[in-house]
Amino acid sequence: MKSPRITLLVHGGPSSIEAIRARGLARRAPPESVRFLLREGGRAATLRAWSRDLRSHPPELLYVLNTALPGVPLAIWKRLTSGIPYVLDTGDVIQEMARRSGIGAGGRLPLLAIIEQSAWRQADRIVVRGTRHRDYLHARGLPATLIRDGYAEDQEVSPARIQALRSQWKLEGRFVVGLMGSLVWSPRLKICYGWDLIRALAELRDLSLSAVIIGDGNGRPWLEAEAQRLGVQDRLIFTGRIAYSDVPAYMRLLDVALSTQTNNLPGQVRTTGKIPEYMAAGCHILASRVGEAELLLPDAMLVPYEGEVDLAYPHRLAERIRGLATHPEQRELRLTLPAIAAATCSYEVLSRDWIAVMNEVLTGMGHPPLD
Repeated sequence: MKSPRITLLVHGGPSSIEAIRARGLARRAPPESVRFLLREGGRAATLRAWSRDLRSHPPELLYVLNTALPGVPLAIWKRLTSGIPYVLDTGDVIQEMARRSGIGAGGRLPLLAIIEQSAWRQADRIVVRGTRHRDYLHARGLPATLIRDGYAEDQEVSPARIQALRSQWKLEGRFVVGLMGSLVWSPRLKICYGWDLIRALAELRDLSLSAVIIGDGNGRPWLEAEAQRLGVQDRLIFTGRIAYSDVPAYMRLLDVALSTQTNNLPGQVRTTGKIPEYMAAGCHILASRVGEAELLLPDAMLVPYEGEVDLAYPHRLAERIRGLATHPEQRELRLTLPAIAAATCSYEVLSRDWIAVMNEVLTGMGHPPLD
C-alpha cells in the first residue's frame, strides 16, 4: 500500500529554527512521504509558490509550522475546498502575546485574533510545545498534543573549540553568566529580553564575572544603554546572531545560563527553544518558575517571578548567581540535565511522538498510516 504524503509548510528559510524543527520531527518518516515547502521571499511570493506545489503534488495531510501567513489561510482553504486535513504546530498564543507585550499590537490585534482562532478551530490537531499550552487549549475543547522544542543533535564540541571561543571573547578566567534569545523590545512592558541579567550584573561588581548575550534584535540598543547607565558595559558581551550549528559550542561558554519568562499566559504556555539547548549542553540553568521550566528543571534551578515585570527579580537572580559562583559544587546538578534533555526533548523521542500524531490524524481521515 502506498504511503501517504505529508507536506510541511515551513515559515522560515533552510537554516531557520522552523526548518530545523520540521526536519527533526519528520526524521523517522519515510523520505518519500514528506515534502518540505520553505518560505520563498515575501508572503505573496511564498503563497504563489506553495499553491503551485500543492496543486502539482497534492498531499493527504498538511502540517503548518507556526501560526503565520500565508500557511494558515492556505491550509484552511485547502481543508475547506479539497478536504485535506491539517495540523497546526505552534509555540505561542500569538494574539495574547502581542497584547501583553505591545509587539505588533494596536490595529493588528483583531486580525491576529481572527487568524489564531480560525487556525485553532479548523485544525484537525494542534501540536504545542508546552504542557500548559496543551491544557489551555484542552479547556477550550480543542484537540492539542504536546511535542516540545528540540535541540541541536550534534553536541560534540572539542575543548580546542571552546578555548578558541573563550579567547575570542576574552573570557579566560572569568565566571560566565549568559543567555540566548531574540532581543525584542516590548513597548508595553518597557523591557527587552536580557534586562534582568544586566540589572543583576550591577549587584555583582565584586565578582570576576562576565555576561554574554547571544542573539540580536531591535532591543539591543536599549540593553546597551541600560548597561551603560548601570556602569556594567565593560563586563557585558553581545555576540550577535550565531549559526545554529554553533549553538552547542557557545552554550559551553556559560557557567550559568538564564531563561526568564514573564508570569502571564504567554510565558506560562512556552517551553522556549533555549531550555532544551541549555539542558543538552549541560549548562547550569537559572530559570523563572514559570511555564515548562517548572516541569523540566530541578527545583534548585528555579527562581520565583511575580507578574509581568518583576522588578525584584534581578536581585533574587543576583543572589542565586553569587551562590553558584562562590560555591561551585552547587553547579554539579547540571550533570543531570543532558539525560533529562535526551528523554524529553531529543528529536529521536520527538519524532516518534510526531509519527504517532500523524498516524492518528491520517487513519482518522481514512488514510493508511505512515510505514
